[in-house]
Amino acid sequence: MAMAKHLLRKRMLSALVLALLPFAHALTQNPTIHSRARINSRVKCSAPRLRLPTALSEGASGASSIDKKLRVVVVGGGWAGYSFCESISTNNISGDNDVEITLLDASKQAKGGLAGGFRSSSGRPVEAGIHGFWREYRNTFDIMEGIEGVNVDDVLGDFTPSVLYSKNGKVAVAPVLLEEEETEEKNPAKYGKVPTLNDLSEKSLRRAIAANLPPPLDLPLLAELDSSKTSQGDSKLTPVDLLSGLGLLGAWADFEQESRTSWERYDTQPASLLFEKAGIADALYEELVSPLLHVLPMCPAYDCSAAAALSCFHVFALQSRGAFDVRWCRGSISEKIFEPWQQQLEKRGVIVQGGSRVSSIEKNDSGYKIQLDSMDGGENDTIECDAVVLAVGATAAGRLASSSSAISSLEGSKDFDKLRGVTCVAVRLFLKPSATITSNLNGGSYSETQLPQDVAKAMSDSPITVCGADIGGIDELKETGFCIYDLQRMHNEFSVDYYNKHVEEKDQVAVLEVDFYRANAFVDLDDDQISDLALRAVSAAFGTAKIDSDDIVDAVVLRARNAVSHFSPKSALYSPDVKLGDGMYICGDWVDRTGHASWSTEKSVVTARQAAAALSREFGLKGSQSEVIPAAKDTAQLSALRQSTRLLRNVLPPKTLPPSPWVFAKQLLSGDRDP
Repeated sequence: MAMAKHLLRKRMLSALVLALLPFAHALTQNPTIHSRARINSRVKCSAPRLRLPTALSEGASGASSIDKKLRVVVVGGGWAGYSFCESISTNNISGDNDVEITLLDASKQAKGGLAGGFRSSSGRPVEAGIHGFWREYRNTFDIMEGIEGVNVDDVLGDFTPSVLYSKNGKVAVAPVLLEEEETEEKNPAKYGKVPTLNDLSEKSLRRAIAANLPPPLDLPLLAELDSSKTSQGDSKLTPVDLLSGLGLLGAWADFEQESRTSWERYDTQPASLLFEKAGIADALYEELVSPLLHVLPMCPAYDCSAAAALSCFHVFALQSRGAFDVRWCRGSISEKIFEPWQQQLEKRGVIVQGGSRVSSIEKNDSGYKIQLDSMDGGENDTIECDAVVLAVGATAAGRLASSSSAISSLEGSKDFDKLRGVTCVAVRLFLKPSATITSNLNGGSYSETQLPQDVAKAMSDSPITVCGADIGGIDELKETGFCIYDLQRMHNEFSVDYYNKHVEEKDQVAVLEVDFYRANAFVDLDDDQISDLALRAVSAAFGTAKIDSDDIVDAVVLRARNAVSHFSPKSALYSPDVKLGDGMYICGDWVDRTGHASWSTEKSVVTARQAAAALSREFGLKGSQSEVIPAAKDTAQLSALRQSTRLLRNVLPPKTLPPSPWVFAKQLLSGDRDP
């Protein structure tokens, strides 16, 4: 009897050990237990072994069917959709963790979605807007480096200055703030140190002084402000105007980029109130703040969330020295990046299906059923899957939720109908080349252009011009910002160098792109009318002669109605986390706004990686490369400011948004605090 009990205890102990082995293995593999890898390393997201939904893991007889594929459908073929596929497909499509990934996109090309492009009927490349790559796009650069056939330095030009225009004319040249020899990657021993003073030129002195100042205090020293006068003979921006910008320091320090509490405080208020309480001078607002609002978050201050304005300025300009530095693709993003990327994904087994517009998504016994619209008038197709990833814009997600109970029934989607979009119009003009080539131009990948000489001279500092709203008093541009690009100085195939070697003179064209943001006032005009508006806008901004419409050899107008994320007041409160529900995920630049401090393309890539990590945890995928590179850390000066604002908020919390430091001091002395 005693021997039997001993054997029973031994067997129970053995069974317990065997039962605990998978948990022990999971603990040893959990990346959160070990020290994190170096910031730019590729780390695999580990998880317990593959767990399929009940309907897949059990057959009719209840026997295990673990060898069945996990079926994942990604809706949307832009940066978010491709980044998700990249993260999951790297090591999961073959072997024990077999995954079948299908990427659906409404466009026939499916390469890049809204961010991509295509060749027109005349064989010329066109895109739905030109997209920049900012220095702090850490995850974007990281994922590009993993695309076979994409050399980042070949695909992108060098960091390039840009020129800012307001309705009053040229405001400033925004130079490249961080020279390559000053970066951590190129010269870690000198990173963060004061640049060597090689000479006593004004530029060298400015850079040396600016290196000792934290962002944004270094910007006024490094930016080349226009010295011309207003029509009344006054300076456009006086030192007092510039100093008024310091009034934002309190709010900038108080608003913590990755804090849900901060977003809740600031997101309900319009940016106009933020600037009013900060005491921003009217001239500074008109010349600098308003133009940037109209091209970055793409909306006026009254229709922009205070949180969005602070976050946008922080990410694109203030979070680190050189954050405003930007690179541009040397050609179509679709051809330079997404085409080789798609080839890489397809080699791994990812199915990329263009011309597939999703009309609804519903739950069924085995997971989800996706209904596709027929593109040719035939029968509608359906796809069944175990997990769905929505990699679409906010308004597209809202439309899909309205026809899909599988989405609308989820808590995270209940406010999708409140999200709005910004309408953008991209105009690419192929022009008769000027008889005279203008040379020795600054910025861009090339220094020559065949644009009319007066336009070329106006753009001599950079091939990129950023324009605020209400340029030239043109009615259609009252609330519309826009950017002007000389693509002969940016794209390889339009360059004078390329023309001289490969293109006959009769086939050569100068190429001007004008991208309009918040273009509701004229989006319904016909192509010829919008092309003429683009020429009027260029003429009004630069004060040059209007290019004759007869000089247009070819023109392509692309309209994106309500397609770009609109960060209006309260919009972040409606922004979901990356996991909506069991087997349902979402990613894009409007998702998880209170999380990782990033915007635009970088935010799309980040949330795609976060969604891939969430799916990997739910279904036990072991090979996903979904590690997110953190955003830049606060500078020492900003950290100190944050500590001070936390103390002040605890002692004397403002009723709405914090005022400027001097207004706050005045309120304390008068006893009239935050009226």
